[in-house]
This record gives sequence, structure tokens and C-alpha cells, in this order.
Amino acid sequence: MKVLAIVNNKGGVGKTTSAQNIGAALAKSGGRTLMIDLDAQASLTRSFGFSQEEVDTNVGSFILNEAKFEQVVLSNGLLDILPSSVALTAKEEAIKSAAVYPFNLKIALDKIKSRYDYVIIDCPPALSGLTRIALVACSEYFIPLQPEFLSYEGLRNFLQFANDIQQISNGILLGGVFATRYNPRIRKKLSHDLIASASEQLQDRFLQTYIRDNIALSEAQAKGINIFDYAPESNGAADYYNLTKEILERINNYGERK
Repeated sequence: MKVLAIVNNKGGVGKTTSAQNIGAALAKSGGRTLMIDLDAQASLTRSFGFSQEEVDTNVGSFILNEAKFEQVVLSNGLLDILPSSVALTAKEEAIKSAAVYPFNLKIALDKIKSRYDYVIIDCPPALSGLTRIALVACSEYFIPLQPEFLSYEGLRNFLQFANDIQQISNGILLGGVFATRYNPRIRKKLSHDLIASASEQLQDRFLQTYIRDNIALSEAQAKGINIFDYAPESNGAADYYNLTKEILERINNYGERK
């Protein structure tokens, strides 16, 4: 079972959109896929068409062993999701106070590892306790980078945060950073300069695939549908298909790059 976290401490960079559509692409390729919504805003949960009224028990109850996996998990026919809700905020302190912190999520996932090929974790946009348990639980993490100055500055802070966690759990690896809402054909000097700088610093950790700005991605989320079902011929579908393909190549070569 490969556990991948989609992370960024800045909001609005395409983190949830990326988690949703990478997960959908993996499921459509035949992989048994579980999505985990670790953000109390529950954007990923809603993106798959589940309203807050349908979430009786959130992922926090599974992590804290207050509820069985079967009592929490939801399915949309394509993949499964451990949903979130605003009530997750109240459970974060209990998670951080647990004796096994920050290995809470890793221990919980070990119980179901035979059920899935892939687990995709959508993390909150913060350097929080929930982000910490996601990084400890994952084998690799991926960071969406919007080519704006604050997003670029935030990337450095996040990489330092992840490096500190690696001292506790040295099994995690930066799978890669990829650009969102970016098109090299559009003349935006600052955007191009920031992407070039990130690519130079990260070298082979900077993914070749970029996600272009595409209204179909937002429309699909609003309808609770992944981009491949909503607009399979769109730029968004093509970009996330190519991104997922590149991610698969990287995680399959994990041993060679470690």
C-alpha cells in the first residue's frame, strides 16, 4: 500500500483539487484507492459529492480508535473516503495528546493496509498536528506550488517543517513539487522566474508536469465530480492524467531514489 500526502501550508494552491483528481486517476487505472480528508473544512469530502449531513463520523474517530473503519468510510462507487467535518477540529487536541502521537494515523492505516493499493491524504493548509501525522504516515509527499511569491516563500517553510519530522520518521520522502495554475506559454515573467528558481533548487524533485488554469476543474468540484467524469477532454483532465502517470513512475522507483 502506497500512502501519498498532498501538502502545502498555504491555501488556494490547488491542494484539494490535486488530491481529488490524482486519487480519481489512480482508481480509474484499477488501483484500490482510499482518500483521507484531514482538513476540518472538509473540501475534499464535498468534492466527492458528500454533504456534511452524510458525515456521521469523521476521520478523527477512526484515528483515535473511537470508531471502526467500516463506521467511518464512505464510498462513491469509484473509491473510498474517510471524510472530514468541522468536528475534526475538536479531535485534533486529543490526537496530539495521545501517547502514540505523531504515529496515530500510521498505526490506524496499518490495520487496513491489505485493502488498498493507494491512500491519498489531503492535508490542512497549516503546519499543524494533523499535517504532522500525515507526513509520518506517508511514504512520499507531494507539494502543489502556485507560481506566486507567497506560495514560493511558503514552500521553503514547509520543507523545513517536513525535514524536522523526518528526524522522527526517516521513511518519508519528498516525492516532488509540481506547478498549479501555470502555463509556460502565457507571458508572466514573475511566474516563469519563480518556477525556474524552484526547478533549479529542487532539481529532480521538481515534476515536469504542470497543471494549467482550467475552469472545468472548479466546475467539477462544485458538482462533486472528478474532472475525468465531468470533462474528460479538458486541459484539466489531460494535466492530471499526466501528473498521476509521472507520480506513479516516481513512487515505483522509490527504492532507487532513496
